[in-house]
Amino acid sequence: MFSVIIPTYNCEKTIRHVLDSVRRQTRFDLVEEIIVLNDGSTDRTGKIVEDYRVRHPDMPILYFHHKNHGVSYTRNRGIRAAKAEWIALLDGDDVWMEQKLERQAQILAQYPDICFLGAMEPLKILVRRRHGLCKMSAADLCLRSFTPTPSVVFKKSAGEALGLFDERRQFAEDEQFFQRFLLYDSYYMLAEKLVQISIQKKYDGESGLSSHLRECSRGRDKNIIELYRMGLIGKPFMAAMLLFSQMKFCRRWLIRSAHRCTAKLHV
Repeated sequence: MFSVIIPTYNCEKTIRHVLDSVRRQTRFDLVEEIIVLNDGSTDRTGKIVEDYRVRHPDMPILYFHHKNHGVSYTRNRGIRAAKAEWIALLDGDDVWMEQKLERQAQILAQYPDICFLGAMEPLKILVRRRHGLCKMSAADLCLRSFTPTPSVVFKKSAGEALGLFDERRQFAEDEQFFQRFLLYDSYYMLAEKLVQISIQKKYDGESGLSSHLRECSRGRDKNIIELYRMGLIGKPFMAAMLLFSQMKFCRRWLIRSAHRCTAKLHV
């Protein structure tokens, strides 16, 4: 049912935990293949993945290596090579909860019209908390940056029709791709904790692409403008959300600065 797509770049400290989280799924039988793509790592990531394949011959792991092209190119290569009807995204430094695929498969069986499903707990929009299965709107996505990438499953045919990830974009490109599922009226979130993000980081944004707060903020602004051009939000709302985005950037910058100061005090 699922092709698991795992892009990796210098993930020698985490990739074993990532693969273990797939192997420990309560419904591992739903996994048709695990496609691991090494995006030009300079550490021992490739050796660790190859050794893992040898130790776990029961896991249908396919391993690809290419020069560094960025995460969007890498994800797209894996998606295009995938055989299953559904794509399950995972990253080289995130892990799934054991029931992750089982819960999402239950929802997809119950609601066969869904072609995109993410998960997050708590699921809040401003002060309003959402519960259960929730259908998201363009306004919701502007008010709250949704959908941890490793929580996402989507129908491969629908994703390909929407163009997959924009390989020219480096920041907020995942949200850009995901929001296109609004055109199918099929952007759903499950208000449950099914993933753990950025294992072995002291705080979100400590390192990696997410540490580039200004660039990520500009990427989200581009996504808001794209929603307007898609006809999903009006011009006044777009302007208000761009201002709101700047306020969120300032808040994130203050939070990260506080984390960094705290980390230095504990060194």
